[in-house]
Amino acid sequence: MTATGLIGQELILKALRRAWQRGEVNHAYLFSGPAGSGKETLALFFARLLNCHAAGESPCGECLSCRKISGGHHPDFYRLEPQGASIKIEQLRGIKEMLHFFPREGRKKICLIQDAEHLTLPAANSLLKILEEPPENLVFLMLSARPWALPGTVLSRCIQFHLRPLTPDQMALLLQREYPDLPAEEREFIIALARGNPGDGLAMAGQRGWEEKYAEAWSILDSIENGPAKEIWPRAEEISKREDLSTLLDLFALIYRERLLARLGFDGEQSIIKKRFGFYNKGKDSFSASPVFLEKISRSLLDLQGELLQNVNKRLALEVLFLQMRGAV
Repeated sequence: MTATGLIGQELILKALRRAWQRGEVNHAYLFSGPAGSGKETLALFFARLLNCHAAGESPCGECLSCRKISGGHHPDFYRLEPQGASIKIEQLRGIKEMLHFFPREGRKKICLIQDAEHLTLPAANSLLKILEEPPENLVFLMLSARPWALPGTVLSRCIQFHLRPLTPDQMALLLQREYPDLPAEEREFIIALARGNPGDGLAMAGQRGWEEKYAEAWSILDSIENGPAKEIWPRAEEISKREDLSTLLDLFALIYRERLLARLGFDGEQSIIKKRFGFYNKGKDSFSASPVFLEKISRSLLDLQGELLQNVNKRLALEVLFLQMRGAV
């Protein structure tokens, strides 16, 4: 992939290029950011750059080395990722000896560690021993959504890059490049929903229908907040069984964010969306709630999203959430 494929990360690209051109490549790099932020894309870009036969400012993507790294079968490229819930010390032991050999085809041996925060303590200590006395031509590329979960001793030996969310203009450029036939209205919704996450934005663009989903979320919220109280329990039961529950909660969170921004006087990028669908003109002014209340519900939505990753009773959790939305608890 060329640098043009990495929208919004120009400063990181500049730093990586400068390190390569000056011969100052470190033994370990940590790319952090939420899932979908582009950590792996950026790490693979650097991996190709380090071993590209063209030796230019960007990897050519066409030489044998670039193609082998892209395909995951370069003899000097190793990948570690969680087996089950963690990356175990046995996985590091399995490649540790090979990491100390000279590169077979490339200039650098590269070990990419996916979800590095899942390293067990013994595995992290084993990695630390390598980082303390690293082989000359070895580079670790670690990816993490929670870098604070890594031991400080490991972090201190890494050059750290945090991927920032894309701006709306950058997201629009990405969507225009990857989905040139995407309608402008659909693109506007995706930019708002993706919140600067390129992976989420591209996934949403591939699904389409976000205007309808957004309108449905407003309708559901209206029935929860303003409908008969006795409907809360069957509504929670119904929604708990939806396959797109996580997406629906994302839409709820966006709507509450819009309401909070409106109450605080920041009514920027979302106002066109709301006015287009007449949500300002609903029978009850859904933007009249206090900022404290709106912030409370927003936090509850975020908490519930996290709980869904665990063994939570969805129906009971939704019942509590909907009662909160009505101000009952």
